[in-house]
Amino acid sequence: MCSRRCCVTLIDRNGLPVTDPWLYQQQDAPLVLAERCVIRLEQWDEYLSQFGAPAQGVRISGEQDPAGVLALLAQLEVIVIDFAKSRDGRGFTLARLLRDRHAFAGDLRAAGPLLPDQFSMLLQCGFTSLLAPATVPLVRWQDAARARLQAQARPRTLLERLSLSNEA
Repeated sequence: MCSRRCCVTLIDRNGLPVTDPWLYQQQDAPLVLAERCVIRLEQWDEYLSQFGAPAQGVRISGEQDPAGVLALLAQLEVIVIDFAKSRDGRGFTLARLLRDRHAFAGDLRAAGPLLPDQFSMLLQCGFTSLLAPATVPLVRWQDAARARLQAQARPRTLLERLSLSNEA
């Protein structure tokens, strides 16, 4: 069975809630064919053999080895990376790896007990959206997006500019 995830809200890169067109396959429920369905990586082969077509979205945990998803990147529109805890940084590393090293161009979506303070880092690592927990007021995500834009707009000190030019 697929669900629309009633206890989370899809937040875009501007910190705004948006309509989520994706259905999320529940782990223990029977597989359901849906045009825009996100399944767990472990369900990939079963979904493909049962329906004869690949799913367009996959869900992995930040602790999973990315090797299992690399061969599927060209077929995927969305990858959801689950964070087990807000202080677990493996999801950030996995996102960076998928974007930079493997050139995944689709929607990279974060999920789990994330905090608005992490919003800027999520975007820097390549995430384009997140499934925000209902425990965090939506206005906090908008504030985080605004703070990120203000930080980008502020003038950089000479030391910051020199350190950036040395990195290039």
